[in-house]
Amino acid sequence: MEHLITWDGWVGGVGVGLVVVLLFLTTGKALGVSSAYGDACGVAGASYFRKGAFAAPRWRLWFALGLPVGGALAVLTSGVPWAPTWDMGTLYPTVLPGSVWLRGLVLVAGGALIGYGARAAGGCQSGHAITGMALLNPPSVLAGGLFFVGGIVSVQALFAAFS
Repeated sequence: MEHLITWDGWVGGVGVGLVVVLLFLTTGKALGVSSAYGDACGVAGASYFRKGAFAAPRWRLWFALGLPVGGALAVLTSGVPWAPTWDMGTLYPTVLPGSVWLRGLVLVAGGALIGYGARAAGGCQSGHAITGMALLNPPSVLAGGLFFVGGIVSVQALFAAFS
């Protein structure tokens, strides 16, 4: 099967930046996915997330649900066979459990904790950096750069400690 659609990374980056700016210009709202965590918790019945800003499901929940749909469309139109895997590189097998089910449980629990932490902090670092940088907010540009530096240093330290 031939490749139907091929996108370079910069095209996606420009696309995300344009969506952030257009959303802000048309609605006055900042794009963010971590808020969708609160919307999902409200839909699931968590009483804390059914009041205030989360009184009713909002557009961010639909945006978040569209992310895997968009990923699936990208895979289906790429012409590249899709093969799910738990392989995440050389470091992960040394720090994650060997059982596929236990590894999945650890990853899902970690994702839930990250979502909770981002919601408790009022947003996640990548959303802050992407939205703030697209809107040319100087503190966000600085914070985004520092997030990346911190991530690089942390990953290198983990590889040094566990490999």
